[in-house]
Amino acid sequence: MNIKKLIPTIIVVFIVANIFGFLIHAILLKADYLPIAGYYRPKGEEKMLFISLAYLSFAIGSVWVDAKGDEKKSWLGQGIRFGITMWLILAVPSFLIAYAVQPIPTMLMVKQVLFEGVDKILLGILTAVLYRP
Repeated sequence: MNIKKLIPTIIVVFIVANIFGFLIHAILLKADYLPIAGYYRPKGEEKMLFISLAYLSFAIGSVWVDAKGDEKKSWLGQGIRFGITMWLILAVPSFLIAYAVQPIPTMLMVKQVLFEGVDKILLGILTAVLYRP
Protein backbone atom coordinates (compact mmCIF):
# COMPACT_ATOMS: atom_id res chain seq x y z
CA MET A 1 0.00 0.00 0.00
CA ASN A 2 1.38 3.38 -1.02
CA ILE A 3 0.82 5.75 1.93
CA LYS A 4 1.86 8.76 -0.19
CA LYS A 5 -1.11 8.07 -2.46
CA LEU A 6 -3.42 6.70 0.23
CA ILE A 7 -3.66 9.82 2.43
CA PRO A 8 -4.30 12.36 -0.38
CA THR A 9 -6.83 9.98 -1.95
CA ILE A 10 -8.68 9.67 1.36
CA ILE A 11 -8.76 13.47 1.72
CA VAL A 12 -10.07 14.04 -1.82
CA VAL A 13 -12.68 11.25 -1.52
CA PHE A 14 -13.82 12.70 1.83
CA ILE A 15 -14.29 16.18 0.30
CA VAL A 16 -15.98 14.97 -2.88
CA ALA A 17 -18.26 12.55 -0.97
CA ASN A 18 -19.41 15.47 1.20
CA ILE A 19 -20.11 17.57 -1.89
CA PHE A 20 -22.00 14.75 -3.61
CA GLY A 21 -23.97 14.01 -0.42
CA PHE A 22 -25.01 17.65 -0.15
CA LEU A 23 -25.90 17.80 -3.84
CA ILE A 24 -28.01 14.64 -3.63
CA HIS A 25 -29.75 15.06 -0.30
CA ALA A 26 -29.93 18.84 0.19
CA ILE A 27 -30.55 19.89 -3.40
CA LEU A 28 -31.75 17.11 -5.72
CA LEU A 29 -33.96 15.37 -3.13
CA LYS A 30 -34.96 18.45 -1.12
CA ALA A 31 -38.54 18.48 -2.42
CA ASP A 32 -38.85 14.73 -1.78
CA TYR A 33 -37.81 15.16 1.85
CA LEU A 34 -40.25 18.03 2.56
CA PRO A 35 -43.37 15.84 3.04
CA ILE A 36 -41.54 13.76 5.65
CA ALA A 37 -39.49 16.53 7.24
CA GLY A 38 -41.02 15.68 10.63
CA TYR A 39 -39.08 12.39 10.67
CA TYR A 40 -35.76 14.24 10.67
CA ARG A 41 -34.06 16.79 12.89
CA PRO A 42 -35.25 20.37 12.33
CA LYS A 43 -33.23 22.48 9.91
CA GLY A 44 -30.19 23.84 11.72
CA GLU A 45 -30.19 21.06 14.32
CA GLU A 46 -28.46 18.45 12.17
CA LYS A 47 -25.50 16.74 13.80
CA MET A 48 -22.94 17.78 11.20
CA LEU A 49 -20.05 16.29 13.16
CA PHE A 50 -21.59 12.84 12.73
CA ILE A 51 -22.21 13.43 9.02
CA SER A 52 -18.56 14.40 8.65
CA LEU A 53 -17.44 11.34 10.64
CA ALA A 54 -19.61 9.13 8.43
CA TYR A 55 -18.03 10.52 5.25
CA LEU A 56 -14.57 10.25 6.79
CA SER A 57 -15.13 6.61 7.70
CA PHE A 58 -16.42 5.96 4.17
CA ALA A 59 -13.36 7.67 2.65
CA ILE A 60 -10.88 5.79 4.84
CA GLY A 61 -12.58 2.42 4.46
CA SER A 62 -13.31 2.60 0.75
CA VAL A 63 -9.87 3.88 -0.25
CA TRP A 64 -8.20 1.30 1.98
CA VAL A 65 -10.25 -1.54 0.47
CA ASP A 66 -9.52 -0.27 -3.04
CA ALA A 67 -5.80 -0.02 -2.29
CA LYS A 68 -5.71 -3.59 -0.97
CA GLY A 69 -7.66 -4.97 -3.91
CA ASP A 70 -5.89 -2.99 -6.62
CA GLU A 71 -5.87 -5.03 -9.83
CA LYS A 72 -3.45 -4.37 -12.61
CA LYS A 73 -6.32 -3.72 -15.03
CA SER A 74 -7.94 -0.65 -16.55
CA TRP A 75 -8.37 2.04 -13.87
CA LEU A 76 -11.75 3.02 -15.36
CA GLY A 77 -13.11 -0.51 -15.24
CA GLN A 78 -11.73 -1.00 -11.76
CA GLY A 79 -13.28 2.28 -10.59
CA ILE A 80 -16.69 1.38 -12.00
CA ARG A 81 -16.58 -2.13 -10.48
CA PHE A 82 -15.47 -0.73 -7.16
CA GLY A 83 -18.19 1.92 -7.18
CA ILE A 84 -20.86 -0.67 -7.92
CA THR A 85 -19.48 -2.86 -5.13
CA MET A 86 -19.57 0.04 -2.63
CA TRP A 87 -23.12 0.85 -3.77
CA LEU A 88 -24.23 -2.75 -3.23
CA ILE A 89 -22.52 -2.99 0.16
CA LEU A 90 -23.42 0.43 1.55
CA ALA A 91 -26.22 2.34 -0.16
CA VAL A 92 -28.62 -0.34 -1.38
CA PRO A 93 -28.99 -2.17 1.94
CA SER A 94 -29.13 1.06 3.96
CA PHE A 95 -31.93 2.63 1.95
CA LEU A 96 -33.89 -0.61 1.53
CA ILE A 97 -33.78 -1.28 5.28
CA ALA A 98 -34.74 2.33 6.05
CA TYR A 99 -37.67 2.00 3.64
CA ALA A 100 -38.73 -1.27 5.28
CA VAL A 101 -38.90 0.18 8.80
CA GLN A 102 -39.69 3.88 8.25
CA PRO A 103 -42.65 5.47 6.47
CA ILE A 104 -40.56 6.78 3.57
CA PRO A 105 -42.27 7.26 0.20
CA THR A 106 -41.32 4.62 -2.37
CA MET A 107 -40.15 7.15 -4.95
CA LEU A 108 -37.85 8.81 -2.43
CA MET A 109 -36.22 5.46 -1.67
CA VAL A 110 -35.86 4.70 -5.39
CA LYS A 111 -34.27 8.10 -6.04
CA GLN A 112 -31.94 7.70 -3.04
CA VAL A 113 -30.76 4.31 -4.29
CA LEU A 114 -30.28 5.50 -7.88
CA PHE A 115 -28.55 8.78 -7.02
CA GLU A 116 -26.30 6.98 -4.56
CA GLY A 117 -25.46 4.47 -7.31
CA VAL A 118 -24.19 7.28 -9.53
CA ASP A 119 -22.41 8.80 -6.52
CA LYS A 120 -20.60 5.59 -5.60
CA ILE A 121 -19.58 4.84 -9.20
CA LEU A 122 -18.13 8.35 -9.58
CA LEU A 123 -16.33 8.03 -6.24
CA GLY A 124 -15.01 4.62 -7.33
CA ILE A 125 -13.66 6.11 -10.54
CA LEU A 126 -12.13 9.02 -8.61
CA THR A 127 -10.45 6.60 -6.21
CA ALA A 128 -9.10 4.52 -9.09
CA VAL A 129 -7.74 7.62 -10.84
CA LEU A 130 -6.04 8.97 -7.73
CA TYR A 131 -4.66 5.71 -6.37
CA ARG A 132 -3.65 3.94 -9.58
CA PRO A 133 -0.05 2.81 -9.84
